[in-house]
Amino acid sequence: MIALAGALLRSFAADKPGLALAFVAPIAFFSLFALFFGHLESRDGVRFPIAIVVESKSDGAERLAEALLARGAGRVSVERVEPPPSAGAGVPGFVGEIRIPPDFDPGAPSVIIDSRWPLPGVADALKQMVAAAGASAATGREVAPDVRVIDRSSSGTLTRAAVPGIAIMFILFALSAHAGRGVGDDESGLGERLRSLGVSARGRMLARFVTLGVIAFIQLIAIFVFAALAFGIVTESPVALVAAALLAALACAAFTSALCELCGTRARFASVSPIATLILAGLGGSMVPVAVLPEFLAAPSRWLFSGWSVEACLRAIEGTLAATELGLLAASSLLMLLVAAVFAQRNESR
Repeated sequence: MIALAGALLRSFAADKPGLALAFVAPIAFFSLFALFFGHLESRDGVRFPIAIVVESKSDGAERLAEALLARGAGRVSVERVEPPPSAGAGVPGFVGEIRIPPDFDPGAPSVIIDSRWPLPGVADALKQMVAAAGASAATGREVAPDVRVIDRSSSGTLTRAAVPGIAIMFILFALSAHAGRGVGDDESGLGERLRSLGVSARGRMLARFVTLGVIAFIQLIAIFVFAALAFGIVTESPVALVAAALLAALACAAFTSALCELCGTRARFASVSPIATLILAGLGGSMVPVAVLPEFLAAPSRWLFSGWSVEACLRAIEGTLAATELGLLAASSLLMLLVAAVFAQRNESR
């Protein structure tokens, strides 16, 4: 029995994919969350930039704006944004905004707050800020102390953000399970059969890419449909969502195809793909919203197709066509396909 156990342990030690999944993957996964929670708990960690948008020209509005600007302290930073963006557009780079409307009446003051933070609590903080600023601005009777707050914060932000993030992560895992067929040492012999039929290396790569793209697109649409039916997360722009899902699916398929060709063998691909998927999912906002990640972890999401995919799908759910992210997804897909084609030909000539 001891000899058998020793043989099994040696077999496990020789299994590189098994070792990666047993040790590297959980360490990488834990490290991401440890960095996130450490950042969340630290005194100089997550910050809350608030935008003050003044649309009224009255003296009372200016006094209230000054009082709001004085509320910034610690993690909360307050900045006046001019010229004011269009109503409902949101202010990029800020987790919430306080808007003083054009019809602001100092005698019966009201302001509009809007929080797009993926975690709860910001809307309540904005209301407290307005209450404190109203009391401060009331000195001299230029503004009534009781400021009415019109809350236009988006509800279900965290749930909406989870849909594309989890979808992209599990799409990458699912594609990894399918992509190894026909690669190098594939036990099924699919690659050998395709070569015997005269299918070139690039032809096999393109066929794999198309197949993976179809699978990924169907997965994305199925998840969005389920989210709509089960949790009421209905997209404001179906056309934008289809475009985002299509380009995100193609990017995932192109990356998986390129990784296949770079690895060259199924065994190597099986050991590398889970780690690559966890890194892409973690840094792209699939596990933790990018907005609450430390800056050194959030910055890479702006350069990763997984981050663009999550952002494009999330913006589509909110009713916006993310033209920049869609363009980046299309360009990166073409680049990854080119890499896959080059290495496919190189692997064939070996």
